Amino acid sequence: MGAPLRREIGSDVQALIGIGPRKAAALAAALLMLLAACASGPPPPPFASVANQLPPVSGDQARIFFYRYYELYVSMARPYIRLNGKPVAISEPGGVLYRDVPPGTYLISVDSYNLYPDQDKTVALAAGQTLYVRVDSVRGYNAGFEGYDPEDFAVRIIDQGPARADMLSLKYYAVP
Repeated sequence: MGAPLRREIGSDVQALIGIGPRKAAALAAALLMLLAACASGPPPPPFASVANQLPPVSGDQARIFFYRYYELYVSMARPYIRLNGKPVAISEPGGVLYRDVPPGTYLISVDSYNLYPDQDKTVALAAGQTLYVRVDSVRGYNAGFEGYDPEDFAVRIIDQGPARADMLSLKYYAVP
């Protein structure tokens, strides 16, 4: 009896285009990387490179900047940022973005699994005003029970000077 007949996966393709299995695997990996790069789009620019090019807030609106540090050992989750319970943005680790809103009173919150003391903020915004909100990961606040480590977040209102300095090292996610 002869050796059993065995077909290699992709052997038909290899025979069709005339390359060996190693070259076929390398070609497939290169194509996958190319597709992944195309799907993700260009990386966001540093906020420092666009900060002076942002349009000024219009006289009948208020502006809220949201930002979040990129921290190596905390959550990479991307929770919704909400104003009065409605999602207005996604909190990106290491990112900054803004939303222009009508003057008024807003409850600013970020989706979390648990409650955290003073995690939401209520603010009153006037026309032309700019507010800076930092999203903080408070991971570990409710942790400790057999691997239970939820991703909790809180918002903090930050003064303009420190906030602008913080944001310069972050990536800018444009207003959609």
